[in-house]
Amino acid sequence: MIYIYTDDHQKEIIDTLSKLEGMIESVNILPKSEIDNQFSHLLIDNDIIRTAVPWSNEEPPIIFTDFRFQTDDLISILLCKLGYEQEAIEFTQNTLLIEEIKYSYQLKNLDDHLSLQFQDDKYISLHNRAVINHYAGHFHNGISPEALYMQAIANAPTDEHSAFTAKHLAVLLTDHGEYDMAESILKHHRSSKISEQAKYHLSLDLVQVLMGSLSSHRPKERIEEIKNLIWDTIKYFEPKSIQWAVAALYNQASEVALVEKSYAESLGYISKALNIYQDEGFKEFLASTYMQKGKLLYTWAQDGNPQFYQSAINTYQEALKYFTRDDHPQAFAEIHHNLAIIYAEMPTDEMKKAMWAAFSATSFKECLAYYDKALHPYHYAMVSNNYGNALLKYPPAKTGDNVEKAISYYMEAIEIRKADKYPIERAHSILNYLEACWRAQNINKSMERARYQDMVAKAKEIKSLTDRSDLIDLAQEHLDQLNGLALSVLKG
Repeated sequence: MIYIYTDDHQKEIIDTLSKLEGMIESVNILPKSEIDNQFSHLLIDNDIIRTAVPWSNEEPPIIFTDFRFQTDDLISILLCKLGYEQEAIEFTQNTLLIEEIKYSYQLKNLDDHLSLQFQDDKYISLHNRAVINHYAGHFHNGISPEALYMQAIANAPTDEHSAFTAKHLAVLLTDHGEYDMAESILKHHRSSKISEQAKYHLSLDLVQVLMGSLSSHRPKERIEEIKNLIWDTIKYFEPKSIQWAVAALYNQASEVALVEKSYAESLGYISKALNIYQDEGFKEFLASTYMQKGKLLYTWAQDGNPQFYQSAINTYQEALKYFTRDDHPQAFAEIHHNLAIIYAEMPTDEMKKAMWAAFSATSFKECLAYYDKALHPYHYAMVSNNYGNALLKYPPAKTGDNVEKAISYYMEAIEIRKADKYPIERAHSILNYLEACWRAQNINKSMERARYQDMVAKAKEIKSLTDRSDLIDLAQEHLDQLNGLALSVLKG
């Protein structure tokens, strides 16, 4: 529903929209005195149509230029906001409005490239160019989206517009892992002269930024700040029935409780989020939240509560109903990666170990079918490393050697995890490789000698990869054991 607030044109608007099938039912026309900023709306003031800053996340983050009231232009902007951008363009001759509708269309249809004309370096053009650059990957004269966002903020006509652009700059910085800068920007604009609606939408992003920065700050102090911000923000959105925001905040509350190992509390919050997504029909949010719940239950199981392994499996399998191989291949692969690890760790009696190992291997193969070594090297190495770990937990294979197979997967991971790019990950894979090598059955003296020399070289390499004492100590333990075997292995 789109709200139109006007004191002067109500009859004219009703007569015009009534002639277009379905249009009058999509709008609510009210006097200016009843304006409510939480709704997507148009304000007609002194014959000028002004569009609200789209804080609600229900439409693309495009800012529209104010324009003089004409029924064709009004129909055009309404069609655009209802999702009919191509039809909207046919109703207007307003050049700026046409370009801004094209921006909106481009953000919703990222594979459809329209010819976009960037008019000037005023706020609206700068903001719209920035979001097109950021979200749709359109570059203009080599200017980065960060630079465009900063220029737009500097030229914003009001604090409200400045804060809206800053919100999207913070999203970009968060995606790049620049949490401290994103936090600073959001906190600065939250304290400026902006609407309550704007403040709390910035709070939503700030919660995410603070969660992302937990590892680089003192967690105890940060967690208290996050918890206070979450409950304050829920108190704003819940009475307004803005359910997607409430559910997102319960998700974050669940994550905080998980960090604190308050598993039952975490489960309670995530169950509230799932209920909201179920009631509102938000299928992709529902699927993502099932994945988060699966992670929670798995973590709970690992922390001395093995009864939750099966619940974690059931939850991930529920997510697979939404994230199918054909429609969501990356999420499908990620779920199978998690399932593969859980299947390998599943506590069970000897009779069922082979069955769980078979499930685990099948899920690992589903992952590797998606994570192509050339296209997804980081993830391919991660899955290979974890497949090696799982193979060492499987019962002995009737055909083949699980230990040698694990070693081959560790070598795949080590090959990809180059020292200059992934030093810590490489160190972990080397340590896993060394553990597997101790369990290997060398078929002859030559193979034993070659493997021994390779183990020594790799154990020594760890000291050049990291200054972490725990990893260096583990490497030294391997070297001490290898030194004790030197004479018996190398002689002859």
